[in-house]
Amino acid sequence: MCFARVVDSGSFSAAARSLGLGKSALSKQLGRLEAELGVQLLHRTTRSLSLSPAGQQVYARALRLLEDAQALEEEMAGQASEPRGLLRLSTSSAFGNLQLSALLSEFCQRYPQLQVQLLLNDRYVDLAEEGFDVVLRLTQEPSPGLVARRLAPLHYRLCASPSYLARQGRPESVEDLLQHHCLRFASGQAPGHWHFRHASLGEQSVAVQGPLSINSSEALRVAALSGMGLAILPSYAIGEDLRAGRLQALLPEWTPVGGIADANTLYAVYLPRRQPSPKLRALIDFMLEKLGEEPPWDRPSPAQCDNSPLCL
Repeated sequence: MCFARVVDSGSFSAAARSLGLGKSALSKQLGRLEAELGVQLLHRTTRSLSLSPAGQQVYARALRLLEDAQALEEEMAGQASEPRGLLRLSTSSAFGNLQLSALLSEFCQRYPQLQVQLLLNDRYVDLAEEGFDVVLRLTQEPSPGLVARRLAPLHYRLCASPSYLARQGRPESVEDLLQHHCLRFASGQAPGHWHFRHASLGEQSVAVQGPLSINSSEALRVAALSGMGLAILPSYAIGEDLRAGRLQALLPEWTPVGGIADANTLYAVYLPRRQPSPKLRALIDFMLEKLGEEPPWDRPSPAQCDNSPLCL
């Protein structure tokens, strides 16, 4: 197990952290294994690890043994046994604060034998290096080399508060945005253009200006609610605001694309070493149950349904 974890993690430090061991203790265990087998398993440098030919054979056999052990454990425990142990996951700060933390409350109640550790990061984390079981990633395309399970679509809305619209008027076209204060999502590049797509008219871009740009969906939402201007925000951040009338959706026939709106799908991403553990399967199944093709933040309120068959 220790040898396989070192290979999966890519470093002794990361493997030691995930196993709860000291780096020197783990290195000694690997040294004893190499001595017992009489072969060198790893080529070590100060910057990287690589498998020797013998190490590749041992690693392949170790994986099969671990998978057999996991299958036997699940068979002996029975399918009805609850997932248990520590589940480490990560996602973006905005999605974690605005949606995932509440969902995890119900998840933990459903699986009391599980301990969940959630770390919020607005960067791409390295699952192996940092010891995560799964990352909920908001992206257009997951990174290659990882298993990605699609959980839900993500939609973006152009919106503003009623107070701002009462002062400045409601835009009726993409060109009208030139006359408005536009609150922009700040990234490494100059956030000077908004891009939209229309079902029949194609794509259109407009150079926007405004008093504020922020690299946080949560902060942009607060600024929009305060009446500072228009903003493009994910519906998971503003679904309740739209239902309650605190924000109003604008130009609904024009879909925001590019920039922040490139993060258009929620995936569960995990390492491909073996079949998902019971705790990981439990989380993925739970998220699929709660989200699906129409996540709760995109669903209309009962008052908006008016007994429409679509809402029944």
